[in-house]
Amino acid sequence: MNESLSWEKTGQILILKGILDRDTLLPLWQQKEKLMADIDCINVSQLEHVDSTGLALLVRFKHHMQKEGVKLLFSGVSERLSTLITLYDLQEIIIDS
Repeated sequence: MNESLSWEKTGQILILKGILDRDTLLPLWQQKEKLMADIDCINVSQLEHVDSTGLALLVRFKHHMQKEGVKLLFSGVSERLSTLITLYDLQEIIIDS
């Protein structure tokens, strides 16, 4: 399978594309400092699949930005990702805040 994750920055938005799971997130994690600079929104609408490890990474990014004094928003949350967020009771962290 050609599972991959890519991203691009557009202004203050980080757009994630592809598959965000335990097999693809390492490059994103390794570049987090550079990628998260000046970001206030992560658009996840182009993610085809997110597993629990990918969701944990999003929570980690949210926490990191809160420590920096930035309110990080997520846009384009799919129904499938929303279901995963609900299963882990993370609505207040990912969606509502």
